[in-house]
Amino acid sequence: MHGRRLAILTAGNFFVATSFMSVSGLLNEISAGLHLDIRQAGSLIAAFAVTAGLCAPVLATFGSRIDRRTLLTVSLAISAVANLSGAFCETYPQLLMARIVGAIASAVYTPQVAATVSMLVEEKERGPILTKLMMGWAIGAVLGGPITVYIGGAFGWRASFAAIGLFGVLISTLVWRAVPVGVRVPPLNLQRWIDIARQPALVLLTLTTMLNAAGNHFVFSFIAPTLLQMHQADESHIALLLVVNGLGGIAGGLLTVKLIPRLGTTRVSYWSIGIIALVFALWPIGSAVFVLIYVMQFFWSIGIAGFPGVQQTRFVMLAPTMASGSRNSWRSMSGSASRC
Repeated sequence: MHGRRLAILTAGNFFVATSFMSVSGLLNEISAGLHLDIRQAGSLIAAFAVTAGLCAPVLATFGSRIDRRTLLTVSLAISAVANLSGAFCETYPQLLMARIVGAIASAVYTPQVAATVSMLVEEKERGPILTKLMMGWAIGAVLGGPITVYIGGAFGWRASFAAIGLFGVLISTLVWRAVPVGVRVPPLNLQRWIDIARQPALVLLTLTTMLNAAGNHFVFSFIAPTLLQMHQADESHIALLLVVNGLGGIAGGLLTVKLIPRLGTTRVSYWSIGIIALVFALWPIGSAVFVLIYVMQFFWSIGIAGFPGVQQTRFVMLAPTMASGSRNSWRSMSGSASRC
């Protein structure tokens, strides 16, 4: 795949990740600005996750008949408009609606861009390429997350939403120019979903991805208020944690690219889950020491980063015609549905 095209499509994941993670980093500011308690403000994250999770299969089915160029561009454009409108919301219901609209659009891009790339590269290249594509999420944490936190701290959370929206407009334009005309995936229908349900391996892959994301994001979604309560952390500490989170994600993505040819996707997925489980086991004790939170977050992110890409690759290898229906974006969306 052409390097410039991959970079632009990865930037789309960067935008989606930044949009999704923005509320986590700005939870304290949004709560204060709209006079909400933390639990109610946190429901903005849950609404995004639940909406994306419920809409993903439906949108994957109907969207499978749409040209990839149009589908990916429109999804990013709608998400950009949703973020821009969020900057002008005066009440909780208004912001909630903006987040829901943004979630619907985001539910399209991440899984469908993976399916699109799968159609453009040879089978042997899918694992490394899809992992690189998902690194947009990690880079979103390194750059996008901290930047939105700093903007929110300096100019208010509304300015962060506006900046994300404007960036989305730019990315949607670039994606329109980068994706070739006429790229389509095999159409999905009810029978294909029934076929998935009849294959235990595919069901297990999907459920594992969903449950893995649920555990990860249940904790991470409320990391800002947790640090505030436990260690009186301000926006600079939260921004730094997002940087550490992203650096761990990049390290995990690079390691995954290196390890897949040597170990295979199945072993790499076990490796990722093992690291996550270890960090979760240590978190209740280690989080009492402020600096250890950063250390645990780094290794936690290493484990998280490689998992969606290898799961997507395993799914595509088992069912190539269902690539557009595989839900690797549960890493950040539908897997979070159980958080609140």
